[in-house]
Amino acid sequence: MAALLLTAAMGPAVRAEEPVSRGAAFKQIAYMYGVVEYCSLNSAEVFDGYQRESRFIRRRDGLTDPTARWLRIRGLTAADLEYGDRGLGGYRNWCRTEGLEAAKHFLAFREKSLASDGP
Repeated sequence: MAALLLTAAMGPAVRAEEPVSRGAAFKQIAYMYGVVEYCSLNSAEVFDGYQRESRFIRRRDGLTDPTARWLRIRGLTAADLEYGDRGLGGYRNWCRTEGLEAAKHFLAFREKSLASDGP
């Protein structure tokens, strides 16, 4: 129900121009970055990888600022809800698995991006 209200509040132009499914990858990396932050696995390099991938996906999928902001909020909210569902101390395994994988993902994207930019 809340998702429908949020979608209605965004206005018909955003809904018509940019279907949410097109932003699924952008929402997913926002979720992954949220996990990295909850797990205290963030660093300048991880953040740079996240920023680089965010820009890449926005260009590739043609996401406008309002849509990207909306998708980012949805991804970070999903991470927040997942953290809350883990319970006291239950997030440790989440951090050792999903958190570590997400941090490695952003580092790998950063490294690949730097290599393609040249020396």
